[in-house]
Amino acid sequence: MGEKTAITISRQFCCGGAKIGNMVAARLGYLYADREVLQLAAEKLGLPVEEISWRDERLASFWEKITSLFTYGLPDVSYTAPPFQTVTDQRLFELQAKIIREFAAREDCVIVGRGGVHVLRDHPGAVHVFLHAPDTFRVERAMEVYGAPTREKALSMIRESDRARQAYLARMARHDWTLSTRYHLCLDTGLLPPERAADIIELVVRSRQAPRES
Repeated sequence: MGEKTAITISRQFCCGGAKIGNMVAARLGYLYADREVLQLAAEKLGLPVEEISWRDERLASFWEKITSLFTYGLPDVSYTAPPFQTVTDQRLFELQAKIIREFAAREDCVIVGRGGVHVLRDHPGAVHVFLHAPDTFRVERAMEVYGAPTREKALSMIRESDRARQAYLARMARHDWTLSTRYHLCLDTGLLPPERAADIIELVVRSRQAPRES
C-alpha cells in the first residue's frame, strides 16, 4: 500500500468547514471524519457521546454562555448542565488523536477539527487547510444556521467560540490554531463559495499526488 493522504481542515466557527470537508471527501472518495472521531472515542470509553461532546474542541462553558446569550431571544431554549466529568480533557484529546492517527494510517481521509493539524503534523501525506472568514460573513451564518436572534448575539457567539477553541487547543496541544505557517492552504470562505473552496482543496491534493517532472 502506498502513502495515504490525510486532509486536515481547521476552521473558525461558522466558516462552513463541515460542508466543504464533506464535498472534498465525496469528490476524492476519502473517508470523512468529524463527529465520527468523537463517537469512536465515546465507544472506547464506554460512555454516551453526549457525556464527552461538551468538551470537544472547546470549553464546556462555551455552550453554557451561548445558551445564556440566546435565552431571552429564544424562550423555548433550556440549558442542561454538562454531565459530571468522568474522563479528563487530556485523556479525551489523546484518545481522539490516537483514532485520527489510525484513520490516517489506514486510508485516505478528511479530518475536520479535533486538532488534526497538530495530531498529523508529521504525517508525510498530510495536507493541512485552514478556513476563515470576515466577521460579517460569520455573523450572517450564525443567524442562519444557529438561530442567533440578533447580530450582537451572533458576534458574541463567534467571539466565545474562537476564545474557547483557542484556549482548549493551547491547553491540550500547546498549539496556536490560527498560525498560518502551520497550514499548506488558507482560504477565506467569505470570499469563496463552498464549491470553489472544495475545488481549490481538491486541486492542491491532486497536484501534490501527481508525479513531479524532473
